[in-house]
Amino acid sequence: MDGKGGRQGCCWFHNRRQLSCRGASGSADKNNANKHQPNQRKNTMKKAMKIVAGLSIILSVLASGSTVAQAQDAKTVHVGITPYFDYMPWVIAKEKGLDKELGIDLDLVTITNTAAGVAAMRQGSLDIVSSCHVCDFPLYQAVPALRSFLITDQFKGFIVIGRKGTDTFADLAPKIGAEKAKEQILKGFKGKEFPTVLSSYRPLLTAALGQVGLTVDDINVIESGDDAQAALAFQRGTGDYYMGSLPQETKLLAMPDKYVNVGGHEILGPAGLWYSTMVSTQGWLDKNEDTALKLAAIWYRVSRYADEHFEEVAPLWVKATNERAAASFTVDEFKNTFQLMAFPTLEKAKTTVFNPESDVYWKHSVDFYEKQNADQLPSGVDPATRALEEKYYDKLVANKKLTDWVNSPLK
Repeated sequence: MDGKGGRQGCCWFHNRRQLSCRGASGSADKNNANKHQPNQRKNTMKKAMKIVAGLSIILSVLASGSTVAQAQDAKTVHVGITPYFDYMPWVIAKEKGLDKELGIDLDLVTITNTAAGVAAMRQGSLDIVSSCHVCDFPLYQAVPALRSFLITDQFKGFIVIGRKGTDTFADLAPKIGAEKAKEQILKGFKGKEFPTVLSSYRPLLTAALGQVGLTVDDINVIESGDDAQAALAFQRGTGDYYMGSLPQETKLLAMPDKYVNVGGHEILGPAGLWYSTMVSTQGWLDKNEDTALKLAAIWYRVSRYADEHFEEVAPLWVKATNERAAASFTVDEFKNTFQLMAFPTLEKAKTTVFNPESDVYWKHSVDFYEKQNADQLPSGVDPATRALEEKYYDKLVANKKLTDWVNSPLK
């Protein structure tokens, strides 16, 4: 059976018979039968092939009828995605046909940034757009109907890197507990050198140090022109810790014999908690709730591939990113970067992203950055009321048909 096509009608042939002699006896009858046998066989085979062809067509239509109807009825969703690793699972979902399985046709369009995507969405050429909670803040003024409805992944690139031998949260937490580990590490920053770009990372450092009563003045910041210069200085022996951009962090962590991940949101607190999302307008979501839930289901199913079949999808991930970003990442580079992202499965999201008791609960991040970016928000706007991911997650979990599909065996 062809998964998308039809069944071959070969089962008919087990009933096929060869012609036998019609005469009762005698050589004349035998010779007469043998004389006409080739033509009879030829005519019979023609009839047989017509029957086989007819059966093949009928069985193909019967077997693929639902697929044909599904393709005809598929709802096209125009998706704007920025060319980052975070959003490439949409491409993988498309290649694997996950959208078609739910009657969706994903039309994936590369956009340069969220603002450009939202502008296209307002004009009607896009339905949903890749974003992040903080990315939405400056857009609420012009697009009050903007809503996020799906958390795609946790960006874990806000980290502190130390030299090998430095205490890390991962090492200390199992021994002394998470809170004590965080406190010990943060207090240990006092008097230490940080080559970094302070204008970019002051909010992170301020929030992190403030948890233990310290300020940026309690550390020795070695100001650098950009992240690359700061990372180069760190590699040449300057400083005790490094905080910078994802590309530089990835390069450093690719040398585990020299550098370690001291900690991310575990020590930085809500300042280090950052979620990537998908957004649309309230109007589109109201009219297309079933579609929005199917999109969430597609995302959680492809997240299972990332969790259970990473080696299989990693090359697809890299290929999609390189094509859309005009980049040249290797699979090994992607694997290093992947350590700084988390794509929760449907089950995992319940105990982490959407669990108010979890330190990675989505609202911790939104509340923190709301205070940090109050000047970008229209008066009276509460960002948490514009973030509808938990509402749609709960609706998805309550939809047995979709959750059964999400959790069905991967192909």
